[in-house]
Amino acid sequence: PLEAPTAEDRAKALEGAHIVIAAGATGVELLKEEHWISNPTLELVADANATPPLGLGGLDMMDRGAERSGKKVWGAIGFGTLKLSLHRACIARLFESNTQVLNAEAIFDIAREMA
Repeated sequence: PLEAPTAEDRAKALEGAHIVIAAGATGVELLKEEHWISNPTLELVADANATPPLGLGGLDMMDRGAERSGKKVWGAIGFGTLKLSLHRACIARLFESNTQVLNAEAIFDIAREMA
């Protein structure tokens, strides 16, 4: 757990991170573009918020794996289609055998197969 009440605190908390997934409240910008764009370790940023202002400044809700400053960026609508495709693939797997349990690791493996 980490308390980071300001965007500057959150930017500092990202030092050494490789992935950022923003899932904040509607209308709250968690990070401005300048707080993540120059982070040397970040490889992927995704924002689940499709209501402006988005949670991550500098993203577009339609971004779908676009590249910005060497980082892959995903907007809420951009990864929403992947999420739905993954849901469908998981349901299909459950119909293959009624003894399966799809935990986080199994779902991640299915997503990796889809990528």
